[in-house]
Amino acid sequence: MLRFIRLKIHQIGRKTKQSVFLKKYFPRFKDRVYWAGDRQSFARAGFIGAFCMMLPIPFQMVLGSVLAYYIRANIPLATALAWITNPLTMWPIWYGGYKFGVLVMGTPDLYDMSSNIPIASEAWFNEVFPHIWQPFFLGNVLLGVIFGGILYFIIQHFHLFQTVRAIHSRLRNQHPK
Repeated sequence: MLRFIRLKIHQIGRKTKQSVFLKKYFPRFKDRVYWAGDRQSFARAGFIGAFCMMLPIPFQMVLGSVLAYYIRANIPLATALAWITNPLTMWPIWYGGYKFGVLVMGTPDLYDMSSNIPIASEAWFNEVFPHIWQPFFLGNVLLGVIFGGILYFIIQHFHLFQTVRAIHSRLRNQHPK
């Protein structure tokens, strides 16, 4: 089974490298920074993935991958972080963004007013959505920037911590007591 999976991955990789579309529109797609990366690449990918995760739009993963390409970030990490928002987790995440937007804008929460109207019905779009879209989008975008910034600095600090520890280890090994 493992041999079969490796074969399929190799075939997919070969087809990807020969893709005319990728060669035309994404000529640097095979660069090492997009796949193996370095500290900066991973930190950028953390920001992009967390930001795209919070956006209330479809195809966040595609947006994260394209942004990672143009910002020279690690594509697999940015894509994986955008996957955190899936059909099971999107409602609590986006509702939290809405509540944060209500808090930032100082508008009233319309949950009680809209509890008897079915979500995504015509009445809901006519009566409730015009009042909630601004705190909904603002809250989610702000939380995306906040979570992205936090993840960026965590990745930067973690890598810096690992580098300092490796340097101390090398220095101890060079000068034994």
